[in-house]
Amino acid sequence: MRRPGTDIFSDRMSHVTVSNRGNWVFAGIFCVALIAHFYLTTANWRTPFMPGHEFRQAQTALISYYIDKQNNFSPLYETPVLGKPWVSILLEVPVYEWSVVWLSRLAHIPHFMAARTVSLTCFYLALPAFYLLLGRLSIERSRRLLVLALILTSPVYIFYSRAFLMESMELMCCAWFLLGFVRTMDERRLRWLALTIVAGTGAALIKSATFAVWLIPAAAYGAWCLWSDFRLRRGPAAVVKTLLWGAATVVVAFGFLRWWIAVTDPIKAAHASAWIFTSKNLSQGNWGLLNFAARFSVKTWGILLERWREAVMSPWVVGAYLVAGLAAFREIRWRSLGTAAVFFLAQLLFPFAYAYQDYYFYACAVFLLAGLGIIFLGLLDSRTPRILCVLLIAVPFIAQLLTYWNGYRVQQMLVSNGGFNYTEALKELCPENSVIIVAGADWAAMVPYYSQRKALMIRNGLEFDGAYIRRAMDDLADEDVSALVLIGDLRYNQPLLQTIAARFNFDPSAPTFSQTYTDIYFSRPYIDGVQLRLRSSLKYPELKFTPRNKPSGDKAEPFAISSALARSSFPNISPAPFQARFTFGLDRSEFEGQMVLSTHPDTDLWLTPAPAATTIEWDFGMFPAAYERAGDKTDGVEFQIMGETVDGNRREIYRRLLDPLHVAGDRGKQHQVIPYQPRKGEVLIFSDRPNKSYSYDWTYWSRIEVK
Repeated sequence: MRRPGTDIFSDRMSHVTVSNRGNWVFAGIFCVALIAHFYLTTANWRTPFMPGHEFRQAQTALISYYIDKQNNFSPLYETPVLGKPWVSILLEVPVYEWSVVWLSRLAHIPHFMAARTVSLTCFYLALPAFYLLLGRLSIERSRRLLVLALILTSPVYIFYSRAFLMESMELMCCAWFLLGFVRTMDERRLRWLALTIVAGTGAALIKSATFAVWLIPAAAYGAWCLWSDFRLRRGPAAVVKTLLWGAATVVVAFGFLRWWIAVTDPIKAAHASAWIFTSKNLSQGNWGLLNFAARFSVKTWGILLERWREAVMSPWVVGAYLVAGLAAFREIRWRSLGTAAVFFLAQLLFPFAYAYQDYYFYACAVFLLAGLGIIFLGLLDSRTPRILCVLLIAVPFIAQLLTYWNGYRVQQMLVSNGGFNYTEALKELCPENSVIIVAGADWAAMVPYYSQRKALMIRNGLEFDGAYIRRAMDDLADEDVSALVLIGDLRYNQPLLQTIAARFNFDPSAPTFSQTYTDIYFSRPYIDGVQLRLRSSLKYPELKFTPRNKPSGDKAEPFAISSALARSSFPNISPAPFQARFTFGLDRSEFEGQMVLSTHPDTDLWLTPAPAATTIEWDFGMFPAAYERAGDKTDGVEFQIMGETVDGNRREIYRRLLDPLHVAGDRGKQHQVIPYQPRKGEVLIFSDRPNKSYSYDWTYWSRIEVK
């Protein structure tokens, strides 16, 4: 039963009777808007590029990628952007990311398509809650569809309802929370309380900043309920009961949010640079929650008005309709003003968040649009000529669609896989388990996401902080740091380049390759192999490089293999090698579904066998192109294993000449099992050498195991 005296949000019909013809008109407008929304939102659906604050979408996508890759459905997930520990940027409980991964696995679709499906579905699931909430504002059923149509044609709800962001899932939770809250306070039923608790807890954990906005109307309605108790003199018991029911709707959500902050803030605070994401620092900096000057800054509001122009429509249109409508239509004034006020209060609450990130308006634009929709209803109930009513109502719809078409639509229709030519190269050329360092892109996750590599991104402002740089590099001491990406002016930061080069064995004399305003340096073992791949590939036309001067002599110099490099680039060799020499640099490529070492003669690799070893297993071969190509072909390659003791004496353990051009059995992968009896202090040297000529001696090693 509804409590008397709380009909500010009631289900009673408007005193105006809507004709059946009017019902069909409003239903038709809604259906057209719904179809248009789906059509516009799903345009260019299969293109991987993520327009619209790509930095934030890429971060969400990166989290999803590693949840899937590691099968890690823990709340403590990895966001490998700011260096180790990788569990550092814990901004939300990843309910959205979990949903994306589950749908991707279930439907066998890429993450970006699963994300768009989840986002759009959540937005549509919020519409019934909007519909029911509009009923609490005394709006007749069919007329609510006109307001929903206005929401459906809003640029922010077209463009960002397809984004790789949790905004629509959060909006869905918030809408059902507010509906559940109102119904709970009215009816005091456990089923509504249960809905409110579940939806509110989800909203608090998915994105607390948006939940805070939706708490504003909830708090206002709770205050109205209390005022009704006092006004109707129901007594202290009724007041206490109202307070208890109100507290019951949010106590679980607040409890879980407090737990999440208590768990994650210390993790973030202990990180070398993720400390900026603690709740205190977000409130003071990124959100502007505690910056009272920003709330009334002309500069801030100038930027906010630009965001309106992007996400909703021209501020002039909004202002004209609100001022004229509130002045002209007395009966709907407070409902319209009270609803639209949440839109403005959200920006006062988080001025920086809304000023610099247009997708934040996803949380509150619905309140402005509901306020405008109520003005439409006042217009329809007035004596204004019908044709003029139609024209006046059509203007905001047209304004929104033109705003979308001339703004977001241009971005949405770009055909791109996302990232850059150099991120594609990093994805192919960096060992899968290696780490990259990026400077000049702040903590925007596009480079790590599109290259699918964990990263230490040096935040803007920390490039000259020696203590931070040393600590961040120390954290990577056990990782194979394969590449350094310097963007923009950071290309000329020689102290930073020299420091990282000295620590991780980069050649600072020249970039391995470059693209426009970006220089990429590879670790010395990889440089020659990377440049060889680039030279022989047509996939990277935008990359420029100058081959470095090779060491004098017939053979390249051997290089030491750290434990991190062994894990990254020699995972199929056991025991791990400690030294190697590659004529054209260390290079791994995929062949027959497996990552193999490219080992053009003269390749040598040193490892120390276990004293009790009895067997050597070696898988190797020649790429088919070496003997199947037209014209000149390989004349064969000799594979050998030598044992070398500490006094320099060597013995031959295995030798075989592969001549796949003339011997059919030498084609394909060769699996050799070699008996072995180690000598004290002996190391094994695996090598390949040319038969007579080096031409077309394209060989590979796929596995070595000494056991």
